[in-house]
Amino acid sequence: MKGFWHFPALAVVVSSLIKWMNHPIIAAVFLVWLFYLFYRRRICAMPFVLSLISLIFFSFFIPRIETIEINHKQPPQDKELTGTIITPIQVEPEKISFIFQVANTDSKVSMLYFPDNPVHVASDYPHIAYGSTCRISTLLDIPKPATNPGQFDYQGYANKQGISYQSIITSLDELDCLEGTGFLHHIYQIRASMLDYVNGNISDGTAAWILALLFGDKSFLAKDTIELFRQWGLSHLLAISGLHVGLMITITYFLLVRTNLFTKEYAQWGMLLFLPVYALMAGGEPSVWRASIMAIFFIILHKTKWKISVTDVLSITFIVLILFDKLIIYHVGFQLSFMVTFGLLLSRKCLSRTKSSIKQMLLISFIAQMMIIPLLFHYFHILQPLSILLNLFIVPYFTFFVIPTLLMLLFTSPISTISSIIDQLFIVVHEQVLLGIGKIDNYLHYPLVAGSMSFVAVILYYLFLFFFMGYLERGKQVKSFYCGVIIVMIILVDISRPFFSPIGTVTMLDIGQGDAFIIELPYRKGVILIDAGSKVTNTNQQPSASVYNQVIQPYLFAKGIHKIDAIFLSHEDLDHIGSVDYILEDIEVNNIFISDFFDSKEIVWNYSEVVTVKRNDTIVVGNTLFKVLAPFEDRKSANDNSLVLFTNIGGMNWLFTGDISKKEEKEIVKSYPNINVDVLKVAHHGSKTSTDKEVLTQLAPHYALISVGEDNSYGHPSDEVIRNLRESGAIVLRTDRDGAIQFKFIKDRGTFYRFLP
Repeated sequence: MKGFWHFPALAVVVSSLIKWMNHPIIAAVFLVWLFYLFYRRRICAMPFVLSLISLIFFSFFIPRIETIEINHKQPPQDKELTGTIITPIQVEPEKISFIFQVANTDSKVSMLYFPDNPVHVASDYPHIAYGSTCRISTLLDIPKPATNPGQFDYQGYANKQGISYQSIITSLDELDCLEGTGFLHHIYQIRASMLDYVNGNISDGTAAWILALLFGDKSFLAKDTIELFRQWGLSHLLAISGLHVGLMITITYFLLVRTNLFTKEYAQWGMLLFLPVYALMAGGEPSVWRASIMAIFFIILHKTKWKISVTDVLSITFIVLILFDKLIIYHVGFQLSFMVTFGLLLSRKCLSRTKSSIKQMLLISFIAQMMIIPLLFHYFHILQPLSILLNLFIVPYFTFFVIPTLLMLLFTSPISTISSIIDQLFIVVHEQVLLGIGKIDNYLHYPLVAGSMSFVAVILYYLFLFFFMGYLERGKQVKSFYCGVIIVMIILVDISRPFFSPIGTVTMLDIGQGDAFIIELPYRKGVILIDAGSKVTNTNQQPSASVYNQVIQPYLFAKGIHKIDAIFLSHEDLDHIGSVDYILEDIEVNNIFISDFFDSKEIVWNYSEVVTVKRNDTIVVGNTLFKVLAPFEDRKSANDNSLVLFTNIGGMNWLFTGDISKKEEKEIVKSYPNINVDVLKVAHHGSKTSTDKEVLTQLAPHYALISVGEDNSYGHPSDEVIRNLRESGAIVLRTDRDGAIQFKFIKDRGTFYRFLP
C-alpha cells in the first residue's frame, strides 16, 4: 500500500461528494477510473480493494445533512434537561456558549448566555466546565434556517455539528452542575486558566492576537480585522495551522534538549505526548489536528525507520480524522486545510527546485490560492486576485515576526519589564502592518465577485490545474502556460454564465420588517433594486448593517452581482432605505431614483447620480420600462409620498406600492382606470391602513407579495388585509412564512417559488 493511500482517501472524498451534492454519477466515474487503473496495472489489488471498501463504507458512514428534518416553525418548548457539557466553555466578550449533550439521547443543545457586562475570564463561572453533569429547566428552540438565497444557514451549520436545538439561558445560575472529572476536563481547565492569564496580564490588543494564533480563540479580534483578512485571502493566518504547530514543535523540542532536561530520544517521546495536549489546548480546530497527527506520524516513522511518503501520511490522517468525527468533512477549515496541504505536497518537487526563497514563497502562495479557489467561490463568493502578492509579504511577516514574538511574550510574561518591552514592540509594528493592509484595501480593492462554480467547471478546473503543475514540474513552460490560460478561461466563462442565461429573476428578500426587491434581467442586461431596508440600532436609532451583511450582500455576491444599474427608493423610512449607504460602499451603482417629495435628500444626496422623478415619468433599465404612477403631490407624509412603480416583467404587470395608504391607492386607480395588475406588492407590509377592498376589486391581482417581519410588533399583515386579498382571488406570498419569494421567468412565462418549504 505504500504510495497508494491517496486512493482510499479519494474514495472518502467521493463518498462525501455523493452525500453533499447528491450526484451518484461521481461514484460511477470514480469506479470506472479505478477499474481502468487496475486493469492497466497502474495500481495493485490492495489499494483497489481498499478503495472500494472505503467508497462503500463511508457512503453509509458520512451522514447526509439534508435528511435531518427539523420543523423551523415549531415554537420553543419548555424542557427539564439533564446532561453533560461536551465542549470547552467558549468565553467571548458578548456571550458564553457551550454544547450540552442531553442524557440518554442523541440530542445536542447549543447553550448561549448573553451577560449584561462584557466577559473576559471563564473563572467568573467556576461551576460550568467541560464534563460537568448539569440539570436545567429551559426553553428549547430550533436553530433558525436561512430564509434567503446566499444567506448563512445557521440551522445547516448546527446540523453539521450534530446540534438539534439551541437555548438562550437568562442566568448561568440556572445550571445546577456537578464539577466534571477526567483527563479532558483538566486539560480544558488548564486552557481556560491560560486564557484568563493572557487576558489579565497582557494588553488587550496583543492578548487578542495571542488568543487567536496560539489558542485558536478569535473572539477577541476586531470584526473589521477578521473581515479584512477574509477579503484578502489571509484568513489562514488567523487559524492555527501547520505553521503554528511546526513552530511550537521546534521551540518545545529545542527547550527540552538545549536545557538538558531530556535527551533527544526522550524529547521525541515527550513530543508524542505534547502534541495531542497542545491540539486540545489550541481549541481542537481541524487544521490543528491535521498538523499534530501528521507530526505524530512522522515522529513514529522516524523512530521505527519505516519509510512512507508524505502524501500517504496526509491521506491516512485525513481518513483517521473522519473516522473520529464523521461530521468533520463538512467543516470549512477542514476542507481548506487539506486542500492546501495536498496541493503543496503534490508540488513539492517543483518547490524544491526553486532556489530563490522569494520565488519559493510566491509559488507556495500561488499554489495555496489556486487549490482553494472553487471553495472560496462556494463559501464566500469573492476572490481577491492580488491576494497572492499580499500573501508573499504577510506570510513571512507572520512566520518570522508575529508568531515568534507572541510566543516570546507569552513565555516572558511573568517578567513584567521584559514582557512590556516586547508587548510595545509588537503593538507598534503590528499596528503599522494592519494600517498598511487597510490602505491596500482602500486603493487596490478590485475583487472578483461570483457565485459558486458549477460542478463541471470545478472538475475541469482541477483537471487542468493538475496538468498545469505537472508540466511546470517537468519544466515544460509553454504547455504549463497554455494550461494556465485554460484555467483562467474556465473561471471567466463560468462566472459569466448570467450573461448567457435567458432566465430572469425578481426576488423579494426576507429582511424582516422592511422592503428589499432585487430584479435581475435576462442575460444580465440590468440589475435593479426597489428599496433596501435595514433594522434600526437600539441605541441611537440609526440604520444597522445587519440586514446588508446577512441578507443583501450575501445574495448579491452569491449571484455574482458587483454592479447595480438602478436603485428605486420609495420613501425615506429606514425600513426601505437603511441599507443603501452600505451598498454604495461595496458595490458600483449607476443611478438612484427618488421622488420629488423624498423628504430627506441628504441621506443619498452625497451620491452624485441621484435622479428625481415625478408622476408619469418613465425610466428604462436594460429592456424594461418602469412608469411612475405616484406621488401626485406632496402629501406631507413619508408613506403617502412613496414612489409607486408600474412595470411588466416576465409577461406579468407588477405594481410596487411602497407604504401608501388607502387614500393614495384610490387616487391611483381613479387616475389610471384601465390599469391591470398581475402582481401586487402589498402596501405598508399589509397594514390595515392600506390595501382597500374596492381597489383590489379593480386591480384584480393574481399574486400578492407581502414583505413583513415574523411576529412583528405592528401586527402586520392585518387579518382584514389577508381576508380581502383572498376574497379577491389573489395568492398571498409573505416573507415571514415563506422566506424570500422568487419569480423566475423566461421571456413572457414565469413561476413563483418560496424559499422555505
